[in-house]
Amino acid sequence: MITTRSAGLAASIVLALIGIAAVLGGVGYGMFVDGGEVGPGFLPVFAGALVALFAAIDVAGRLRRRRPHDAIHEVVAPEVDEELRADLAAAESSDLDIFGRTQRQRTRMLAIVVGILVATLLLVQVLGFIPAFGVMLLVIAVFVERRKWLPSLAVTLVTCAVVYLLFVTFLRVPLPEGVFGAL
Repeated sequence: MITTRSAGLAASIVLALIGIAAVLGGVGYGMFVDGGEVGPGFLPVFAGALVALFAAIDVAGRLRRRRPHDAIHEVVAPEVDEELRADLAAAESSDLDIFGRTQRQRTRMLAIVVGILVATLLLVQVLGFIPAFGVMLLVIAVFVERRKWLPSLAVTLVTCAVVYLLFVTFLRVPLPEGVFGAL
């Protein structure tokens, strides 16, 4: 039987390997071009290195971490120990996540996000990348994650500005402009 801990460990190892592969692939494209400008391999190397680094940190943490009930006997009396172990076993068998959502709710949310992503991909050709990306972030934050409008809007605007500055200004990557490109 696969436990949540071993599944998380395996996922982190796979992410680390994907990050390493992105770094190796990006280096082949060249990180910089003539004149010291950013080359096509810069983003894959940078993103891959970050993914590999954070995944490796997660793997190390998962390997080092003790399960909560392993340390119970060190802190509590034996009679309380059995009660705590029973409570932990009941909590581990429950399918609720840390936000109190069931597996069915999480699956439904994932399906909704995939649908929103498909709609966003279709909207990119009409609205352009930045507006479609912003609409996607706002819809996910407000309607899927049930966040408040104002903070969600602020995060969306800042994220869109950062994406624009990073890709269009710094990396000079032409993004689809949609109908706003004609203005």
